[in-house]
Amino acid sequence: MRAAVVIGHSKESPGAYSEYLRASEYIYNSEVATYLSCVADIYRRPANGGYKSQMKRLASEINKKDYDLVIELHFNSFNGKVGGCETISYPGSSSLDFGEKFCNDISDCYLTANRGAKEANSNSRGWWFLAYLEAPAIIVEPFFGDSEESLKFENQGKYAEILKQLIS
Repeated sequence: MRAAVVIGHSKESPGAYSEYLRASEYIYNSEVATYLSCVADIYRRPANGGYKSQMKRLASEINKKDYDLVIELHFNSFNGKVGGCETISYPGSSSLDFGEKFCNDISDCYLTANRGAKEANSNSRGWWFLAYLEAPAIIVEPFFGDSEESLKFENQGKYAEILKQLIS
């Protein structure tokens, strides 16, 4: 399978911060991506312009190649009490199946709640990233960084192995 992995957020906008992992989404997922570079092409969000503009340019670059799956790496944050994994995908696409497999694999491996594979709508976070892509794509949220449960994901190599299985 030919896959692309996008590191969610950027240096300028690093996303949520996990006190438990001592890393932002961007830093944590950049490290995860190093483990995936042997099985997927790695992309970073463009630095300038607004979110919609950045996603349009990023998707245009990704769409030049014929990928079977595109994964954007993130983690959630809410109130320190919520846990579990979820994915977000474009409505009616085959990416929902990839999202379900990811959630099942993460929940089984880490014994965390499976919050499920969800379909995005035009008001959802990540909508523009998903809407502009031609290949099946999922946004993965494997854990909540503000929860102690995130310590289960301290070993990025272990987490990356689950992503590798999804890609293979």
